[in-house]
Amino acid sequence: MTRDKAVASGNAVTFRGRGLGLRLGTRLVVLVCPLCSQRNAQRGAERGICEWCAYVPSLRDAERVEET
Repeated sequence: MTRDKAVASGNAVTFRGRGLGLRLGTRLVVLVCPLCSQRNAQRGAERGICEWCAYVPSLRDAERVEET
């Protein structure tokens, strides 16, 4: 799945107010890591981990981003 398709089909989330990700059902895609603040590579994002620091998010940490 390409990043554009994922963004269109997922719900934008942060991880306790930091980073940026997508929630696709029960799966989390990490676009910007909340720990190291690095933009994630597509391979790592799709696997749900940060390619820079190996952060693995928890569903309980995911907070939906409110659109304004």
